[in-house]
Amino acid sequence: MTNTMSEGSRQNRILAALLPDERARLENDLECVSLPAGQTVFRSGDHLGFVYFPTTCTFSRIATTEDGASVELAMTGNDGFVGIPLVLGGDTSHYKVVVQRAGGAFRLRADVMSWELEQGGSLRRMALCYIQALMTEMAQGVLCNRHHSVDQQLCRWLLRSLDQCSGMELDVTQETISNLLGVRREGITEAAGKLQAAGLIHYRRGHITVLDRAGLEARVCECYRVVKREYERLFSLTNESLALPRARPNPTTLRQRAEARLKQTQPFADDSQWDTTRLLHELQVHQIELEMHNEELQLAYDEADALREKYADLYDFAPVGYFTLDAQGVILQINLAGAILLGIKRSQMGRFRFGAFVKPAFLPEFNSFVEEVLRGKTRSKCAIALAATDHRPEVLVRIEAASDAEGRECRMVVMEISQENGLPFHEAVRALVSTGRRGLDAVQ
Repeated sequence: MTNTMSEGSRQNRILAALLPDERARLENDLECVSLPAGQTVFRSGDHLGFVYFPTTCTFSRIATTEDGASVELAMTGNDGFVGIPLVLGGDTSHYKVVVQRAGGAFRLRADVMSWELEQGGSLRRMALCYIQALMTEMAQGVLCNRHHSVDQQLCRWLLRSLDQCSGMELDVTQETISNLLGVRREGITEAAGKLQAAGLIHYRRGHITVLDRAGLEARVCECYRVVKREYERLFSLTNESLALPRARPNPTTLRQRAEARLKQTQPFADDSQWDTTRLLHELQVHQIELEMHNEELQLAYDEADALREKYADLYDFAPVGYFTLDAQGVILQINLAGAILLGIKRSQMGRFRFGAFVKPAFLPEFNSFVEEVLRGKTRSKCAIALAATDHRPEVLVRIEAASDAEGRECRMVVMEISQENGLPFHEAVRALVSTGRRGLDAVQ
């Protein structure tokens, strides 16, 4: 990579925060690309071939309903990257990613990204911290859309957009903003008129100029500040905190470290002193060794607790359903999205078999699929239909599953695809059958 490209990659805060040796290793694999506004980088269900690290462009992560309505889940600029399923063990996108603001980005092949993540270095640490910040942004977005006014939502969106770029100008239409926020265009027009009348912005033909950022920050709800603080916390991490975890305690040096600690509190006895004095010295050293072992053990427990809490949040608030079934198909574990999909309480998950929610025509194929996963101990895929419930209609889902090491549990990722490409349910089924996807022959 040329020096110009090397400096350009530092415009992305994730890449700039990496340890020097990792950043140098990545630079030959990073490809600089220019992306126009409106380009769709990923659609829901697309295989991830690349990861994008924006420098001057901005991405919108968009979820779309069956009838075509959409809402922005989060935006990503130079403080993040696009391609988080790779970090969480997936390889497909579960929502649409569109270039919101034209500009540049660096892209990295998915296989290179996966290899770097497996090394356990600062890229993986930064990626996980970014996902945590992104989850905070998505959660606050849900709260804001439900409980705060359109004026406050517009202020939040404008300020987040300004955070992703330099300057105070945005090329965006009111219709685009209304689609991203999931509100009526009239509401955005009215809210923008209020801000313009207050002298905070100037709007003209798809171009917004922010005249008084401090005024916007005074009007915005707390959601913006919560998200901003989380991103500031992410990039306050130092290189030392991103370094690889400390080495395991070395028994060979433990004695030396214990001796050094004892010297700080009490000098060694002379060789001329009695054996009882030396014996006391040895007992004191062994006592310190034991205390140091206990300190390392407690630190390991604390780190394990922190990791468990972090990954529990990622598991629970993932946008797809996660299920763990035993050999009989009984649900052993389920996350929040899975419980909502089936319409059950997680406290009662052990009472249900997943097959009870499968449309009868698909049940033999599903049972065969689970048996194959447990028997082969390999990752497999299928597509089936779930029966309608009181809360939702019949839905087509894609399942990716793998067994545990002993072949006793089937661990599944369940993604809704019943309205693929906006087609009605039965047309979507026929389209999938024509591509040869397994698990759909029963509907013919």
